[in-house]
Amino acid sequence: MSTTGQRSFAPTARVFRRERTLVGLLCTALAGAVLFNTLTQPLPKTLIVAAPRQTRMTAGQGPEKELLKRFEEKYGVEVELVLTDTPEQVVELVENGRAHIGLAIGVAPLDTDVESSRRRGTGIAYGPLYDTQPIYAVDWETNENEPLELPNPPSPALDEMLRVARSFSQDPLLAPALPLDALLLLIPFLPEVRDTAPTGRFASTRFLWRTDVPQLDKTMREFWAQVDDGDTLTAMRERTMGYLPEDPDPVEMELLRSTLVSNATPLAPVIRKASHRFKLDPFLLMAVIHQESHFNPNAVSHTGVRGLMQLTNATMEFLDVHDPENHAEVISAGARYLAGLRSDFLNMGYGPEDAQWLALASFNVGQGHVQDAIELARAGGLTRPGWLSVRTILPTMNRLEVAQQTKYGLCRGFEAVDFVDKVRYFSYAIKGLVFNSGAQGDELSGLHLSLAR
Repeated sequence: MSTTGQRSFAPTARVFRRERTLVGLLCTALAGAVLFNTLTQPLPKTLIVAAPRQTRMTAGQGPEKELLKRFEEKYGVEVELVLTDTPEQVVELVENGRAHIGLAIGVAPLDTDVESSRRRGTGIAYGPLYDTQPIYAVDWETNENEPLELPNPPSPALDEMLRVARSFSQDPLLAPALPLDALLLLIPFLPEVRDTAPTGRFASTRFLWRTDVPQLDKTMREFWAQVDDGDTLTAMRERTMGYLPEDPDPVEMELLRSTLVSNATPLAPVIRKASHRFKLDPFLLMAVIHQESHFNPNAVSHTGVRGLMQLTNATMEFLDVHDPENHAEVISAGARYLAGLRSDFLNMGYGPEDAQWLALASFNVGQGHVQDAIELARAGGLTRPGWLSVRTILPTMNRLEVAQQTKYGLCRGFEAVDFVDKVRYFSYAIKGLVFNSGAQGDELSGLHLSLAR
């Protein structure tokens, strides 16, 4: 080998080293630019949010829609909702980058899941657990150990129940199981359900999001830190779902359905007229009548109040009711009384929602006792206590030491809270039964037409 070849090797090596250094610098600069662009990338103007197709989301019967609305307003973004059949599909959409944010119900993040996500580079973050629901099993109205015979086509409520149950049951047709909130929101429309029982398992609810857009990750963590502050989540959940009963009661829902079919339809024109005249929700007015008397004009309570709306003699005299047997007069008077109570609270500065629930409580237990509860809450430091504060105080007013601090004395405040919750639940159920194509659609068609005129 000649010395000439050896002498020409050194410059070539130096050139190669320079080129390699230059390439390294360029790669470093490019990586830095990419990193800088990623770190400084603004929050997308439109965020894709995946959520399971359940009544809690589709009907807005939970805090999620309020949470997303607050997020939109605070950060100036628009949320585009994408609904999936199962919570597991929500996680898949977020992991695959087809959604920025997801709502996971019953999908608990395991350490192995988070680590696996990190290794794959998807970077999924899970927010705080903010709701836990017991999972209930459903017993169909069928022969023992036989699956439900599905109608063709199945009702929307039954279809939704089976879709939800697929995430929580080994055999949804034979032994469906689903979170309590979903069951409570669906059971008014499911005459097939015979009984329910807790399974001892629980479903958690939390949001998850991608972290490969640092601004999104930062914003979501900041948002949840603020939401957690000051019991905001507790108040949201109580406001949107606090009226749901503690246990599902298929018998009570069957009574509601049969009552509407047999007793409510003849009274629907009167209810429609009274609710229109006094600007009340007709479904709320129907719920009050059902809770008070099950639409039985001859109903008499243990306290002596009677009739469709269970008005006392003093209240009927105050409302100038001339004929307690006249259904139209009694319903109109009761609607006027409820609307007047609502107006009183509106004039005190309450918003429409608080005014309505405070009015319902007053309708049941008397406005004086509700005002006593408001004054007790004010003594605790609240300027204008809303329904959420009042409902915690009312049940304490059957104790002498509490009643002694009030103007009107002892009262069964727990009954007022129960009354408001039941009226809200029945109102939701009646609206769904009348206007959705559920199992009782044919029987309630007359009621639908009477209310729609």
